[in-house]
Amino acid sequence: MSRSLLHPSPSVCFAAILGTLAASAHAGTVETPGGSVTFAWGLDAEEIETGSFQYVYPGDEASPLTTGGLRSATAGSVLASVNAWVDPYSGTFKAQTTATTGNAGRPTSIAQSYARLDLTDTVRISGPTATTTVTFRMSYDSQFSGLALSPFERVNQISHFLQADSSRYASLSYRTPNPAYDPEATCTGEGELTECGVETIEYFTTSESESKELFREWALGGPNGVYGNGEVNNGRYTGEVLLSLVVPTGVDLTLNYTVHQNARCFHLSNCDVGVNAMFSDHIGLELADGYSFTSGSGFRYEGLAPAVPEPETLALMLAGLGGLFLARRRGQA
Repeated sequence: MSRSLLHPSPSVCFAAILGTLAASAHAGTVETPGGSVTFAWGLDAEEIETGSFQYVYPGDEASPLTTGGLRSATAGSVLASVNAWVDPYSGTFKAQTTATTGNAGRPTSIAQSYARLDLTDTVRISGPTATTTVTFRMSYDSQFSGLALSPFERVNQISHFLQADSSRYASLSYRTPNPAYDPEATCTGEGELTECGVETIEYFTTSESESKELFREWALGGPNGVYGNGEVNNGRYTGEVLLSLVVPTGVDLTLNYTVHQNARCFHLSNCDVGVNAMFSDHIGLELADGYSFTSGSGFRYEGLAPAVPEPETLALMLAGLGGLFLARRRGQA
């Protein structure tokens, strides 16, 4: 769904779209037996000087787990675009977000693009012992561009900044019954003096979480004219984040996994920010030998697969193997 405006309007808030795959009142969420998968995206293009605006976001007819190819919002020289999709069964998230204001005259234009995945699932581990260690491995590969800002004269005391963000977060938790629980027990005292004994707690919750944020902001201001937040610079960032927890076998575990990507030019001219994670974010589940897992949603959590060689590399490998084969044949002859 898109909307073009000829005059300024209240800012549009792109929230996560709620709904279901079978009968979606809103596109974006797939309800599963073990939880849900929500995929949200949005675009915002505003050229203040010409009074041109466009906002693009998923409509009811949209596919729930993809942008459906490259989507864009355009207002004069301002452009925001996104291309993203999710495969929750293998645990893959791909996205490319760009924000460009072009030479729009005064630095007052806005371009914003984002894509986000929120996944919740119920996982159960089976194996020969009462407890084991489960590890979720989050792999990331993101490339950043356009992260630079030079000082200029502020316009009417408004904020001027650019941002790029590629972040992922996962948490794992489970509940176990409290053997000391007494349904007749009550808390004592009132307000800040309230005390609740262990016998008032029906379940104990154990949880662990890990995250990795790749973020950079450059803003107008400070003693040097501009200042920055975050540690990311232009270039490619790859790595892994491990979420490990000792868990009981045969007990429901709750997994929450979020990946978010954003590119933003706010009240700027000649801004061109991009975040490319088409190389993919992956999440995989790892267990010791002899253990297995079931996902309430049927997800496989395959993680990062071995890299497929580029065609040129593959051709060289095949040529090398062919040469070894011929050398052996000659040696045998």
